[in-house]
Amino acid sequence: MTQQTANSTDTQTDPLYTRIIAQLNEEKLAKDLTQVQLSRIKLLEEIATDLPSSSRGAEIRSMLEEHLKENASSLAARYVIGIQDLQEDRKTGIEYLGDLMQEFQRAARWPIVDHIADHVLQVDENHRTALRAKVESTERLRGKKELKPYLERLATIDKNNPDIARKYGMAILEEEPERAVEFLKMAAESYVRQRDYNNLEEIWQILVSKAYSDIPFFEKLERILAANREKTRIAAYLVGLVEPFRQEEDWDNVIHILKKILQYEPNSSRARSDLVRAYRARYENHSLLNEFLKMSDLTNNRKPVASAIANFERNIVFDTGNYVYHRTRGVGKITEIDSENVIIDFRDNPGQRMSLQMAISSLLPLEPSHIWVRYYENPEEMKNIFEEDPIEFFTILLSSYNKSITLAEIKSEIAGKFIDAGDWSKWWSRTRTRLKKDPNFGFNPRKKDELLLREKEVTLAEEQEEKFLHTADWNAKLELAMDTLKDPDTRASAETCSHFYLEQESNKDLTKRLHSFLFLEAAQEAFPDMELPRQITRDMVKAIFAEETEKALVKLSADTPVTEFKRSIVDLVIETRKEDYQQILSKILFELPIKVHRYVIGELNRLGQIDTLRAFVEKVFRKYRENPEIFLWVARSILSGQWTYTWIPANREEVILMVFRLLKPLVRIESKGTRLKNQAVESIFGTTNITVESIKSGHLPEIVEKSDSGVLRRMAALFREVSYVPDAQKDNFEEYLEEIRPGFRTQAQQEEDREEEVQELHLIPDTSTILVSAAGLDQRRAYLDRLINEDMPQNSREIGEAQEKGDLRENAEYKAALERQSQLQAEIKKVDQELKKAQVIDPGAVRTDIVTIGTRVTVKTSDGETTDYTILSPWEADSEKNIISYISPLGKVLIGKKAGDRAELESGAAYEIEKIAKAI
Repeated sequence: MTQQTANSTDTQTDPLYTRIIAQLNEEKLAKDLTQVQLSRIKLLEEIATDLPSSSRGAEIRSMLEEHLKENASSLAARYVIGIQDLQEDRKTGIEYLGDLMQEFQRAARWPIVDHIADHVLQVDENHRTALRAKVESTERLRGKKELKPYLERLATIDKNNPDIARKYGMAILEEEPERAVEFLKMAAESYVRQRDYNNLEEIWQILVSKAYSDIPFFEKLERILAANREKTRIAAYLVGLVEPFRQEEDWDNVIHILKKILQYEPNSSRARSDLVRAYRARYENHSLLNEFLKMSDLTNNRKPVASAIANFERNIVFDTGNYVYHRTRGVGKITEIDSENVIIDFRDNPGQRMSLQMAISSLLPLEPSHIWVRYYENPEEMKNIFEEDPIEFFTILLSSYNKSITLAEIKSEIAGKFIDAGDWSKWWSRTRTRLKKDPNFGFNPRKKDELLLREKEVTLAEEQEEKFLHTADWNAKLELAMDTLKDPDTRASAETCSHFYLEQESNKDLTKRLHSFLFLEAAQEAFPDMELPRQITRDMVKAIFAEETEKALVKLSADTPVTEFKRSIVDLVIETRKEDYQQILSKILFELPIKVHRYVIGELNRLGQIDTLRAFVEKVFRKYRENPEIFLWVARSILSGQWTYTWIPANREEVILMVFRLLKPLVRIESKGTRLKNQAVESIFGTTNITVESIKSGHLPEIVEKSDSGVLRRMAALFREVSYVPDAQKDNFEEYLEEIRPGFRTQAQQEEDREEEVQELHLIPDTSTILVSAAGLDQRRAYLDRLINEDMPQNSREIGEAQEKGDLRENAEYKAALERQSQLQAEIKKVDQELKKAQVIDPGAVRTDIVTIGTRVTVKTSDGETTDYTILSPWEADSEKNIISYISPLGKVLIGKKAGDRAELESGAAYEIEKIAKAI
């Protein structure tokens, strides 16, 4: 007998081995975990405890691991290995026991759940899954009284679980009411975000009774509910908040809440009546209360409530001792008022009498705290506050402007009164910085010149959340959501965004579904412990990418605003589209704006797709006027030395010449703005402020120092024709060229001048112009005339004849005639617009030294066949006569070529130019 056989035999006779085999055999009889008893778990535990001390422990462990590979659901193998690993502080122990604990929860075997949870918590007292299991098992086995220690620990570490926060808050409500309310607030906010209104309503009345004075908290819930379009629910919740303030006779807050209710439920007669009663209580000592209530129509339920409230609140402030503002007299104080007249003391006109109606229509009521009143009563005090405490000054100022003020309004209040007008810019720059740092102030994200005074200090997370909830545009919303993942302090706003995108994973729009998936992936990475019940898995996304068309994936990338998401799309394309990822990525490289392009280039280069990269750059160089932004990005990458790839099909001198050639056409390409023009100039010189010294410090010298005089002259000539560059800067460039190559202007050859003329020809017009022969234009006009004067009248007759045949619903001739009418109208509109772009080709401008529009060119194919092609407008193209359009693929590659040149299509078909002649 071999040693191995002896070991095996010894192991099989080991009592521990026999006990394990018995447990494994028992699994075959048990149908599911609902039949497992706690006693069996304890037997397995004894085996796991005895295993390390057994001389055959390692072999038995190995046998269990092999068994587990074939029987992944084995209770005995998982529990024994899990307990042993837990005792030896291995991570796998908690993983095995955690899985078993959750399976026993589903099987409702609470004694076993309780037992396993205790084991896990002995090793990790803050293990969330074990704590949750312990809470549930304790509640079911021993009742709620013993929950408190586990709930406290779980509520402290698992602040994002509203059920735990609610349970703990309720458990300590009598003993620690203030702490309990804080946990209930956390739960309520999470329930609102999750739209779990049933659980919210269980604790709502407790929050109202215990925390009604925390108005900002309830308003925060209101904002979230409003974003969820829950107007009726908001009104219903706020009703309960009125009563505590009514009992305290805090009429300002009663009015505040009732106005909110009417904002969401304007037809609520009960809320309207309650508001009238609150106004009566608030202004019971006002001499004109009844008069103003009547004037406002607030008691008339048939009148709009919003305007009635506005009218009443505008008028009720007219009372003895109150302040008003007149546009010519300034600030004044009401000294007397009755149902007919008002007497006001203005600074320069005391005792001014006005009728009540005139006062209401011409005077602006002011609160005693208004900055104008404060300045009216004590100008020196306000000047001191301005100098010594700018934050207090701006608090007064914004409170006077209903907590929001524009930059123009700030300037009108400050300049000339508190500072000299000439010092405004410097003062505002300094003050703006200080205001930005103060948590009580903020600038309106939708109106950047508007300063806001916040009702309470707003955290970054709250500010982000506010922006997100009030942003409708999908892409802008997505970029705001990504900002919430950058800082641990913004987790709360990240959760708000995550709940939104969890719902959007079921959106019918594929792009929105995928964006939601990608955001939730990023959120999970930023906050690994955030629980997100996902609807879409990565495998599902990979299946979508594998099945979608090339066009759909290119559009998905173009419609994705977030660069990180674009990279993920690129990765998924590479992973799922082994056969055509090169073509897809090549098209993504032409999307704008430029965001993911550098990553795509890097990935294609890493994967050895040299031909794809070379073809992309060649196409960019060939069509640089059609894709100026892409071309300039490629050119900058090459000229700056960022790209040193061997597959680049041009040297830096050739590339910089192409950029020079683009400068002049950019006037037409970019008719508004200067972004591309500046990019082009910076690509060459490194700056838009061109001096001899700045040129020397850029990358231009190392490119041109070895260039011959002809190249330098072409550069100078091209630059001289650029209209948007100042002449002084052109002179600086030529001065630099003269410095490195004295006399470069006279050394250039006539042939080089000729080449420059050829290169500068705008051989193919842009889409705003259609070049056509005189005969072709006449034919097109005749075609339009026929459409209008023959085809349309004939179609009208056909419609009339079809109408005479009766029931139009089943009349196929009528439907066909109507469809023909739509087609004719569309064609007439199209042709008419095209004719407005038409420009007749000047026969005298047609050249024979190069292929241009209006030439007949003889070419020889790679098969040796010779063919004549005439290049004219799209209207005149006729394959039977070998007339091709100048915008056709063949027309584009032929134009600009000379006799002897070779033209090649993207398909690989090649043509050699043999002869060029005029065709018109």
